[in-house]
Amino acid sequence: MHDQPATPAAMDRRAELDALLRRCVQCGLCLPVCATWLATGDETMSPRGRLILLGDLLAGRTDAGPPDPSVSLALGTCIGCQACTAVCPSGVPAALLEGAVAMGGEPPALRVAAPEALLRRLDQPALLRGIGALAYIGRGLLRMALGSRWRARAGEIGGVAASVARLAGSVPRAPRGDRELVRRLDGLCRGAPTPLASLPRPDAPSERVIWFAGCANEGLLPHSSRRLRALLEWAGAELLQPAGAACCGALASHGGQPERAAVLRDRNLGCWSREGGAGAAAAIVTEAAGCGVAVRGYGASLPAPQVDAIVWLARTRLPGFGPVPLKVALHDPCHARHGQGIIAEPRALLRAVPQLELLEPDEADACCGSGGAWGLRHPGLSADLGERKACLLAATGADLVVTANPGCLGQIADALAALPFPTPPVIPLGDLLWFAALRGCPGGHPTPGH
Repeated sequence: MHDQPATPAAMDRRAELDALLRRCVQCGLCLPVCATWLATGDETMSPRGRLILLGDLLAGRTDAGPPDPSVSLALGTCIGCQACTAVCPSGVPAALLEGAVAMGGEPPALRVAAPEALLRRLDQPALLRGIGALAYIGRGLLRMALGSRWRARAGEIGGVAASVARLAGSVPRAPRGDRELVRRLDGLCRGAPTPLASLPRPDAPSERVIWFAGCANEGLLPHSSRRLRALLEWAGAELLQPAGAACCGALASHGGQPERAAVLRDRNLGCWSREGGAGAAAAIVTEAAGCGVAVRGYGASLPAPQVDAIVWLARTRLPGFGPVPLKVALHDPCHARHGQGIIAEPRALLRAVPQLELLEPDEADACCGSGGAWGLRHPGLSADLGERKACLLAATGADLVVTANPGCLGQIADALAALPFPTPPVIPLGDLLWFAALRGCPGGHPTPGH
């Protein structure tokens, strides 16, 4: 079986990878931004190490047949965060490491955190809503059975208990009701209560855009998505929400289902073209960072350019935020920072909030270890990366942590809660900006008490 000659397509792919590999000068600048190298200190868990292994595979210096398990482990644990590509002076593309992962395969022993059949269906909002409900129940049962430190106790027990605790703890969540969110943030601000009201909309919207919710936010964080839409409308957007839009296809693509990803792409392009054709929409606004990268990848077929919601807000003349006297640490999702180059925009928005102090954690370039389904396939390494990121965020002394991607939100919240000392809460960046907008409305200026 292993002695069968390679197909012409496979030979072309190997030649393409070999040509890309020659760009790497092995300078090592990628190591300090690679989360798996930071967590393990293992050269084979770095971009440079993985590319050396890929070179061995292409040159035939490894044994015939499937790669050695250690090679598969090194290549298969690349998160795909693109941090290495962002700092590479030779312009080595992320596609090269993706090719290395494909060639190296993935050891079956790694696929233990969740059934593969479930991972392949995570692009369905209804299923995600069910998972969110089960996670809520699971956290309650674990707290009843193991106490307030249930994460640590489950880890000590190990086995199924540790896996269940990891899954239940890392599912993204945020305050459901507006009143609950305002109450929590008012408590952190320690000032007068913020009057709860709907954000006003301008009489004449400044721009018509297509809103793309994405399956993760729609399924797991629907109320945060609703608040972000209200924030965009407050800022002057007229949101078109065409019926029939599906998942962006990122989860299917990462899960080895390119055919399904293509079907989802074509379905989205069809409904967007019907709604936004002939210049009817100025942009397609995405919420989750991973969705943004996937939608941008549709290329010239898009009826309007893809724009992240945070970027759209940052480039728009806003009515004005109210004071939020908090120290806030920002975590950049990899698919925002590296995949779309979104760095300045969230910082500009936070600095526009009166009395808010923006804090920058160390290793801001490094992934938190979520990586979508990657964290479910590699739970141990994912937990280590989450703990490292949580410690760095807590070390800033922030009152609050914010991020703009659902996977990062769940990963960081779980890791912060597992630390054996008091840590700040984490919420979606859009929720904090919505709160600041609410405090900037007439009657929404409480006396600062922080």
